[in-house]
Amino acid sequence: MKCIALLFCSLLLPANGQEKPLSELDRELLLEKLKEVQGTSDSTVKGRYGVALSAFRKARESSAAAHELYLNCIEKVRFEDQLRKASEFRDWKKRHKERGDSPAFRLALRHQLNWLVLTLEAAQVDDISVLSTKGISVLEAIIRDAEDLKGQNQLLRSDPLSSIFADAYSVGDIEIDTWPKSPLDIADLYENVILPPLRTPKKLDSLRKAWLKRIEHEGNLLEKWTNEASGDRDRKPAFEKWLIEGRASLTWAMEVDLFKAGDQRGGALRMLEHLKKHLTHKSAPKWIAQFTTLVEGEPPEEEAQEGQ
Repeated sequence: MKCIALLFCSLLLPANGQEKPLSELDRELLLEKLKEVQGTSDSTVKGRYGVALSAFRKARESSAAAHELYLNCIEKVRFEDQLRKASEFRDWKKRHKERGDSPAFRLALRHQLNWLVLTLEAAQVDDISVLSTKGISVLEAIIRDAEDLKGQNQLLRSDPLSSIFADAYSVGDIEIDTWPKSPLDIADLYENVILPPLRTPKKLDSLRKAWLKRIEHEGNLLEKWTNEASGDRDRKPAFEKWLIEGRASLTWAMEVDLFKAGDQRGGALRMLEHLKKHLTHKSAPKWIAQFTTLVEGEPPEEEAQEGQ
């Protein structure tokens, strides 16, 4: 290994200041060195993720543990790393006490950690769809606790990779383009993780069930977390509007998806019934145009060329 290192150094110092092209030996040594660097980097990253995952999994087990880790991370990132006095952190804790004592805030931290753990797991798999079941579990856990989480919507919708937890454990630099920023990004969760592997003729039943779950989850969140009051104390304006407009739009999208995935006859018949029931919907003209395009299908290649 020392010989390789010496040869590698010699490559970086051309004799007499003259530039020279890479030889085959040069290429082999450089690529070997690259593999060594990559191996060290991968080992460091895995080690960092491992430490973080262990801490996050332990802290999500209870609200008290989640809040304790939160305080430790605040102390590290905002005080110790910035060389601030311990007395300043104690003063901050006093100011934080009211929020820190809130059961809703502590519970929200648990749910944030839960999604952060899943996000780190997503960064280590080739196919994020394998985490579909876990993703749904995190979302449904939040929905179940919705009454106890009131006032924490902003925290739960924030990206956990930008959280104090991620900062303290240096894991905020992960980039997963198709992974939802939060479990409440329901559209992203379904469109990027859950639905794609189900869009085949052999999985039409599962695709439909997943869509129905998506619609249910969208409605549940709106019903539980819309704060405006209405004449009917059990109904809220935003949720009522969603029942009339939003649910119909999602139902149409479901039928279009099923049609494209292989259920053409069934999907077309259901779309037609949907149009009959929702002719006054603001999206009805667009749906009619889309329905016409889908049913007529793509013109044969010869016809398409003749029309050009």
